Amino acid sequence: MIHDWKMELYWRLPAAVQEFALSLYAGHLERLYYGPGYQAWTEQFRILQTRTAPEIAEWQQQRLRRIVKIAATRVPYYRENWQGMDSTFSALPRVEKQSLRRSEKKFLAEGVCSKALWTEKTSGTSGTALRIYWPKSMLPQWWALVEVAIRNVAGVAQDMPRAMFGGRTVVHGSQTTPPYWRFNRRWRQLYMSSYHISKATVADYVKALRHYGSEWITGYGSVIAALAQSAIEVGLSPLKMRAVIVSGDTLLPGMRRSIEKFFECKCYDSYGQCEAVCMAMECPQGRLHTVPGAGIWEILREDGSPCRPGEVGEIVATGLLNDALPLIRYRVGDYAAWAEQQDCPCGNHSPIVTDLEGRMDDYLLTPDGRKIGRLAAFKRSPSIHSAQVVQDRPGHAFLLLRPGQNYRRRDADAVCADISERIGEYEIEVVEVPEIPKTAAGKNRLVVRLAEHPELRPTYERLIKSLASVVERAA
Repeated sequence: MIHDWKMELYWRLPAAVQEFALSLYAGHLERLYYGPGYQAWTEQFRILQTRTAPEIAEWQQQRLRRIVKIAATRVPYYRENWQGMDSTFSALPRVEKQSLRRSEKKFLAEGVCSKALWTEKTSGTSGTALRIYWPKSMLPQWWALVEVAIRNVAGVAQDMPRAMFGGRTVVHGSQTTPPYWRFNRRWRQLYMSSYHISKATVADYVKALRHYGSEWITGYGSVIAALAQSAIEVGLSPLKMRAVIVSGDTLLPGMRRSIEKFFECKCYDSYGQCEAVCMAMECPQGRLHTVPGAGIWEILREDGSPCRPGEVGEIVATGLLNDALPLIRYRVGDYAAWAEQQDCPCGNHSPIVTDLEGRMDDYLLTPDGRKIGRLAAFKRSPSIHSAQVVQDRPGHAFLLLRPGQNYRRRDADAVCADISERIGEYEIEVVEVPEIPKTAAGKNRLVVRLAEHPELRPTYERLIKSLASVVERAA
């Protein structure tokens, strides 16, 4: 296995030196994220948050015209693929993620200096990581937008002490004693490992959150929910936060309930991606509003026609901030629907989306080759804390679930019935687990097809076999 030499060096350092290095790096990021232009963009996005729907649309159209002009004149991919086409926006071809993956340099605008670029990488849940290039001038814009449209909506801010649960391995996986975190003193950010949470370690995590004075938490919803539920199950006293903001994986009702119960605050769901083409944030009223400063949303049927309100379709988005690597009508890979009721008492006039149902890759494969996705039954079963479908062969899958409050076996049966209604005859075995296995990036996936991920088969076989033996001994 080839290791990142920087991480190899990091692991060799004492914990105190690691934290010093993290704080130094935060200083570097601070100059990029919050440097020249940040305050001006913050004010502009605050004003945009108060605009009417027609005013928001006009702002977006101005940005769109600029981005399309750059794409048409300076980006090789679009010059080649738009040649001779109708220039109407809705007639432009959609961009496939695989096209970007195969020839990312062809999406770069000509004349952009490589030293002026910032590289973002996806977690590679589809098997291969994707590199996205941002102009460094975009960083203050993006983080101003995050501050105004995400953090401030939840009543928190960058300068408040916080805890973070992400995909970075800040603590080595082999570590068996605390601390399972590192503290970035410059940002007062407690970066906590997503990979060490259990009933045996949760008291250490909670003690650290208290000790470092974290006022809000952000990161993967499945990880934060696992921490909250473990703390509840071992009887720890609640720890009040200002807010918890989650993103990166699907937030199920059981997860939200665990988070809000233990942290005694609202859990806000948010949506985005490293391609930075669209963003959404839950308001205090519980509605998920699109963030117009990030990009333009379309929700489309398979034939490319627009979905009606309430109809679930594919998210296609156009980013409005990245003029170095413009992504126009980009197939994000997720599903959603426009809410049928668009009025919101929170005062935000941005469109509301609902039924954000996760990755297009979250599907089961039937013996006759059909792909069955959008397994929304999980969201209708609040007593199920978290869940995952593991398909080990055609026509058969395991439903792994972590029980939540008031769970009954019939709740799992209802999920199985919902899946069978979509698929037809299909064998599903329910397996209750203490934790749902995570990806290498620390996220939960709703569906895992082992035929496409043979490296995961031993892990799941050991898990299911060990649980089966426990059940047999108990019987």
